[in-house]
Parts: sequence; structure tokens; C-alpha cells
Amino acid sequence: MDIFIEKIMTINEPKTIFLLCGIFVFTDVLTGYLKAFKNKKMNSSISRDGYIKKVGWVIAILLGFLVDLLVGVNLFLIGSAIVCIATEGVSVYENLGEVGINVPFKKYFEKLSEKESE
Repeated sequence: MDIFIEKIMTINEPKTIFLLCGIFVFTDVLTGYLKAFKNKKMNSSISRDGYIKKVGWVIAILLGFLVDLLVGVNLFLIGSAIVCIATEGVSVYENLGEVGINVPFKKYFEKLSEKESE
């Protein structure tokens, strides 16, 4: 994970960061729909809440870009991107596991889900 964060921190082009975040967000939406379809739990209110979260990510990334632009640093966009990618990446990983893809570390995510439901 440290290597991944280091690689992201070396990206100097904001559009590359936007694209990377967009790929993770899109993949999360896609795998979320696959999971809902498989479990026969298509629900418009859950979709709406998910889209609100995705719009929130877009706002956070844009805000990070604007702060960096105004202050002249490359910190807030990178920070927002790392959190976005990590959050969406974990969600994609969980969705793939629930769809039936045998993913490494599946047991770890099952334990996390159990703790959240307590």
C-alpha cells in the first residue's frame, strides 16, 4: 500500500488523478449493481444514496484541486484522491467478494462486516 501511495504522490497532472478516481468510482458503481442484481436487491433509494456519495467524492476532489491551486501546493488533491481511491477500492473488493469472485483477504473483509453489524 505504501508503494501505491508513493506512486500517487508523484503524479503531477491533476487530470490523471481525476481519471484514476473516476475509474475507481465507476468500478464501484458497476460492481455494486452486479452485487444488487445477484442478490436480487435492486433498490432505487440505495442507488440514490450511492450516487450522492459519488457526487460528494467529486466535490471533495474538486475542492482539493482548488485549494492546491490557490495555495500553490500539491497536497489536498493528493490527499482527497488517496482517501477516495482507498475507500472505493475497498468497496469494489467487497462487492467482488459478494458476487462470488474468490478474492484474496476475503476473510478479513468478512470480519470487518461482522464488526460493523454489531
